[in-house]
Formats: sequence, C-alpha cells, structure tokens
Amino acid sequence: MKTPSALKQQSNIKHTQPRRAVVAQPATRAWADEQAALQQDQVQQDKIWREAVEAEQRGRKIWYQNWSFLKDYDQMGKKKEQKPLPNYMPVFSSKVPNSTNQMIGSRMDSELGRALVNMDYFFSSGTRKRKLEGELQPS
Repeated sequence: MKTPSALKQQSNIKHTQPRRAVVAQPATRAWADEQAALQQDQVQQDKIWREAVEAEQRGRKIWYQNWSFLKDYDQMGKKKEQKPLPNYMPVFSSKVPNSTNQMIGSRMDSELGRALVNMDYFFSSGTRKRKLEGELQPS
C-alpha cells in the first residue's frame, strides 16, 4: 500500500506521453451506415415500411378509442356546435381563377389573374430549357 506522500509524489510526476483526446464515434455515422445497408436490402426496407404503416394504423385506432371525444369540445370544455354541411358546393371558384394543366382560366384580365401569371413565370423560370451557347453546341 502506498503512503500519502508517495501518492503525492506520483501525482507530481509529469507524463512523458501526451494525452490523447477521446473521440466518440458520432451516432450519425452509425445511422448513415445502417441506412446504406437498408438501401441494399430492399426486402428488409419493405418490411420496415409495412411495420411503420401498421403501427400508425394501430395508433390511430387507439387514439380514436381513448381521445376521440375531445373533438366534440372546445378548449374550455364546452360542447362545440356542429356546422351543417351545405347541400350544394360549386366546383368552380368565384374568387380565384380556375386552372387546368397549369393554364390560368378565363379571368386572366383581372388583377389577380395577371399576378398569378407573373408569379408562374418567375417561379418556373429556373426549370426552363435554355438554348446552349455556341461552344456548348454539338458539332
């Protein structure tokens, strides 16, 4: 057994080897390796997907059994009044221009129609094909 003075002398001795920093392997690297392995095994990936869908369905059923009564009450605990559904709902909007195949409807002359056309032009300008410059043209 070492005496207290011997322990004190030992603690004063400087180590000749530099201390190495302890570096833990990040969890993200392990997760990335696991994801890469799953990409290789598509049967396992399909099994995991099916399990996730089943778990979501079970969770929805459990929520409905335990907590669905809350949808009938407001935040203060008072019973909500159910609004009756309309008998007829028009297909076409009277406020927003209707579009088909990304083409603006018949209200293009309105201020809103012009704004939508302008926004469509600027949002899709980066995805349009451009003519290649001269040096990039095939010979």
